[in-house]
Amino acid sequence: MNGITDGGGLGAGATAVARRRGRLTGRGIMAVALLSALGVVVAACGGTTGAKTADHGVVDVTLWESHLAGPVGDAVSTLVQRFNASQHGVHLGLDVTSASTKALGAFEAGHPPLLAEISHYDNAFVSAHALVSLNSFMYGPNGLSSQQWAQFDPVFLTNGDVHGQHYRLMAGMKVSQLTYNKAMLTAAGITSPPATWGALYTDLKILKARDHGVIPLAWKNSSAHEIPPFLSNGGSIFKPGTNDTQTDWNSPAGVETFDFFRTLYHQGLMIFAHGNTIRADLAAGRLAIGDGTSAGYAKALDAVGGKFPVGVWQYPAGSSGHTANLAQGLGFVIMADHTKAQDLAAWEVIKFLLSPQSMAYWSMHTGYAAVSAPARALIPASFLASHPGIAVSNEIAASPYTIPRPIPAAYAEVQSALDTAFFNAVTGKQSVSSALAQLDATDHKYLTGKSGL
Repeated sequence: MNGITDGGGLGAGATAVARRRGRLTGRGIMAVALLSALGVVVAACGGTTGAKTADHGVVDVTLWESHLAGPVGDAVSTLVQRFNASQHGVHLGLDVTSASTKALGAFEAGHPPLLAEISHYDNAFVSAHALVSLNSFMYGPNGLSSQQWAQFDPVFLTNGDVHGQHYRLMAGMKVSQLTYNKAMLTAAGITSPPATWGALYTDLKILKARDHGVIPLAWKNSSAHEIPPFLSNGGSIFKPGTNDTQTDWNSPAGVETFDFFRTLYHQGLMIFAHGNTIRADLAAGRLAIGDGTSAGYAKALDAVGGKFPVGVWQYPAGSSGHTANLAQGLGFVIMADHTKAQDLAAWEVIKFLLSPQSMAYWSMHTGYAAVSAPARALIPASFLASHPGIAVSNEIAASPYTIPRPIPAAYAEVQSALDTAFFNAVTGKQSVSSALAQLDATDHKYLTGKSGL
């Protein structure tokens, strides 16, 4: 498969040894491969600073990375073994930990990692001066050309951009999508994806009428799944000209979106559920369509276990005439307070991980979207045909209507407020108009620091 398939006869035993002996991940090994080619020697040492230059010229680099188990961990281990089998005296350390929650504290304590993967809360890190701007690396002599950057998806370059400075580059992008019981829908005469939210409503009514014991749709009560329909109805997260201090949920798009899901809920066409419950109901044949992410599609397949074919759709188009989505996932950052040489080495790691070969392998083995045209070109059509979750997620990632998650420091609170308002309005605990008005007012307090927190 164009040089990115599993190879080398690495089995479960080798993987287990890799996890016991090394602190390397798939991203780590890919990083080291490039560093080696550039003449940079990297060694694992477990030091808390994440980078160290020894007297003999060996540089220790530790990447804080939170994946180990499941398909992602398996892909990581395979890449680690490939690297270790082809290199001598070159190692990259791995600390399997949640950098999103721990790296800022480590920085404030004086021992930040050199490389880390964090979520979209960039502004909290930037405000603390904990991150190195990647602009000079991206566009400098060791960066990529403008033609190469142009081949990345638009949402990739807007992720991690804070006032024109890039601080985070996506490591594994996931997007929201719908997973469904293909056999059940075919039996109901539904053979094509709904083009609009209205068409989805019609399909759900067909499913309910055919079997009242079936749950037509299960939806996640999460901002990453509530915002895309809102955007597709012409919504804007922030009111223009407010400098991101005022959200714009209380708008025609907000009313349309909240009313739609409220109708589904009160007509018994939709329930709220978490990912594990959605997968369990899908596998048991109780659920027709489940809301989820591209990374969760593989988990759905595992849950179903081949009992019936599982399909996947993009979200339908809204009243704007197009669909929309929100890019989720961790991104690579270089933490501050290291030497220039260490920063340069970290950049070469990131650059290698963004190479088409690395990205294509990562997408094929993890379900994350490949975010550049050259990477997608390396994924065989036959593979995409048998892995529709990855095919759909790649289409979504390339769409100009897929946007990054917002990054204000208080946006975690905004997300929580949105989830509460959406749940209350949809389930009838609160009217749509009052929920939306209260939501914008609450968000304004969070975003201006007047919430009392």
